Amino acid sequence: MLEKLANVPVPPVPEAKPFDAGMRRKLHPRLLAAHIVEFAFEAMPMALLCMIESMCAAIQFTITGSWPDRGNDSSR
Repeated sequence: MLEKLANVPVPPVPEAKPFDAGMRRKLHPRLLAAHIVEFAFEAMPMALLCMIESMCAAIQFTITGSWPDRGNDSSR
């Protein structure tokens, strides 16, 4: 079967239509802007919050010698 497929000619990739090219020119910058906004206003604040929380816990451990209480964490 693979020998048959090896002899089948593959057509070339069709040219992009002007509509598709225009849509891509308009859509790609908007998608990029949406990703940047999402990263800046959603991902970065959450990452900074987690980092600050970890740094505060490390500082508290350095000063007191014990990790901060995490509330009603029953997993321990």
